Amino acid sequence: MTKGQKLFITFIVIGTVICLLVGSTFAYWSWSSNSAQATTVAFTVASDFSCSADGGGNLTSSDVELAPAKCTDPDYAIKRTVKVSTTQNSDKTIYLDMKLKVDSISANLSNSQNFKYALTTSSSSCESGIMAVGTFYGTSANSELPLLTKERYLSSTTNDTFYLWVWLDEEETNINTMSQPFKLSLTGSCTDQEPAKTYAPWGAEVDMYKRINFANISSSTNGQGLYAFKPTVNDTNPVYYYRGAVTDNNVLFGGFCWKIVRTTSTGGTKLIYNGVPVGGECTATTGTDTQLETTRKFNTSANSPAYVGYMYGTSYTISGKSSSNLTTSYKYGNSFTFDGANYHLVDTIDSSGDWATDYNTLNNNHYTCFDATGTCSSLYYIYFTNSSAAYYITLANGKNAPQALDEMLTSSSNTISSTIKSAIDTWYTSNLVTNKANLEDTIWCNDRGIYKLNGWDPNGGDITKYLYFAPNIRLTSLYFPSLKCNPNDAFTKSISNGNGKLTNPIGLITTDEVMLAGGSSGKNNSTYYLYTNQQYWTDSPYYFRNNNTDGWYVHSTGNFGNTSVSASLGVRP
Repeated sequence: MTKGQKLFITFIVIGTVICLLVGSTFAYWSWSSNSAQATTVAFTVASDFSCSADGGGNLTSSDVELAPAKCTDPDYAIKRTVKVSTTQNSDKTIYLDMKLKVDSISANLSNSQNFKYALTTSSSSCESGIMAVGTFYGTSANSELPLLTKERYLSSTTNDTFYLWVWLDEEETNINTMSQPFKLSLTGSCTDQEPAKTYAPWGAEVDMYKRINFANISSSTNGQGLYAFKPTVNDTNPVYYYRGAVTDNNVLFGGFCWKIVRTTSTGGTKLIYNGVPVGGECTATTGTDTQLETTRKFNTSANSPAYVGYMYGTSYTISGKSSSNLTTSYKYGNSFTFDGANYHLVDTIDSSGDWATDYNTLNNNHYTCFDATGTCSSLYYIYFTNSSAAYYITLANGKNAPQALDEMLTSSSNTISSTIKSAIDTWYTSNLVTNKANLEDTIWCNDRGIYKLNGWDPNGGDITKYLYFAPNIRLTSLYFPSLKCNPNDAFTKSISNGNGKLTNPIGLITTDEVMLAGGSSGKNNSTYYLYTNQQYWTDSPYYFRNNNTDGWYVHSTGNFGNTSVSASLGVRP
């Protein structure tokens, strides 16, 4: 074949899936490996370059049952290793596309939003190192879903390893997805012809190819410029973000200085406040001039999980008892019954009367009346203990701990403006409201999803550990930012694209966006554009400790960390 021609490569024929109904509300499938899945297929496109793919290895057993589960569940989800290799002269660049082809799929599965796939560079998570992610919703025979798009290979010899995850998400409960067949394969193409350049709406050239290691700070070798966020490159409006020591993202708008952070999935551009112009120029890079004039607490109070909210509702009073008040013999229950007036503990254990012995033995017995009877009109749920104290909330009217947590973080959590939201709204009304016609009603995310319940789990929850919010695992373990947001936490003016709770289309940056820009937890960075030598708030929750709520903030050294939401820090709307 001549130089520059494209050649389609088909590899990893994914085995036929056999359905088996097992008398549950969930469907189970059998996945069978075959020899084609482990075959390396090489394609020489021209005398001076070639590309190949390996469908990758055997399963841990000959058959794997697929059922609603987490993508990492080895018993019920599919994980395939995909190896891509290129060989070319040192002066040649190869561009590779790879797609997941739907050879056949049942109508019920194609109607499910929970039948999902992801391609990652991580071997341990479908949520880290994402190259592509999506669902099979709306697909039919011969549909092709993008996995790699114009992936650029510069080296003379490259060996790349990816991981393909296919799973029915654990949220799936629709019985109509049961016993439904599908068949998938991978296909792709490679070329040495450079694709057309991509530009952001304001004309800046976007690097569509570079992979960023978000575990490390931005640098000349780990991102400095304008990039495409890999999971979005095939979207209608790909997300482009600035990273590192950039100076071409300054904007003068509404009489104030701003810096472009990223584009949105709906075609807008997110800006972060950067002070007032001097002599018509935006020159401030550090100091208090980059933020509003006064520092603010995120919330005045911090002694409830509710106070991580940009808006919040029911907070529940947090109380504590010292060890000296816990030496009496009390009953602790795993659950309770409620007769309309009183709680009655069920599956109880009795304290020893020695708190130093009891405090770490209550993982399955969080409920108590703080008496020896086990009957009370108000019930206490212990969510955290140490050798010197127990911390708890008070329940009434038959409510349990999961219901209380739901009220604090979800179902009724968006009725009261936080301290910082009130300050931002006041500033907006005085300074920016006349420009509202130019402002998109985009999502401002206050992600209160739970990573670890610990003591807030009544059944086996570790009562000596804290409640961690979802941003924590992304930013300190997975090292991969997310631009997704739960509907309850997606603050917008309109109900059509979020929770509809905002009066004004303005908010705060998330810590995920700080990571995109070049920040990292515990790693100083004084060279990226979000460094100001000041401390300022993000909108991302961190954890709830024994009696204090922490949120994420950008440190004066450029890293991001956590502090009490009642601390006074800079505000950059």
